[in-house]
Amino acid sequence: MTSEEKGETTTIVCAVNAAGSYVPPIMIFKRKRMTDILLKGAPAGTIGCCSSNSWIDRQIFLQWLRHFIAFIHPTMDNKVILVMDGHMSHKSIEAIKMACNGVVILRLPPHTTHNLQPLDRTFFGPLKMNYNLECDKFMFSNVGRRITAFDLADLFEAACVKTATMEKAVSGFKSTEILPVNPDVFTDSDLLPSMVTEGPQAMHVHN
Repeated sequence: MTSEEKGETTTIVCAVNAAGSYVPPIMIFKRKRMTDILLKGAPAGTIGCCSSNSWIDRQIFLQWLRHFIAFIHPTMDNKVILVMDGHMSHKSIEAIKMACNGVVILRLPPHTTHNLQPLDRTFFGPLKMNYNLECDKFMFSNVGRRITAFDLADLFEAACVKTATMEKAVSGFKSTEILPVNPDVFTDSDLLPSMVTEGPQAMHVHN
């Protein structure tokens, strides 16, 4: 989630389950050094870190995965399935090793998140809308003052309270048909765009 038009940028990594529970997020700030003040007002349990562009990378993903495991407490007898997209930050030997004691990582195929990512279907859209509304309210109440990195956690918390409902989490899994499972969630018509490229290759002759 970004707020570049409001003056600052941050990325939020969120996770939910099909029962409607939320894992406290990680906030990635566009700064060189992390300070606890950046998380003032954030949802309980939120962790934070910094990067040069506020994007997630492999090291930050490992930090989030460690946080996820500490919150969920998976074991070999009580495993959890972690459904993620195929972003490069999620792919490392270190992540596989960290997840081997009870976390089964399931990566979504490329170009399928619009159908299979529960958070994309029901959560992130309303969250971004509510976050932008909170930013607008802040600027109306603080005329002439720009939003800084130290305001983001409080603004995000206000948006999260309005958005992070059990209903949205449960409906995300239902709408993607991950739970209950529907193996026929994709139809032949969903695959038609890819067939355009399945024609004969052109041959170029150079004299």
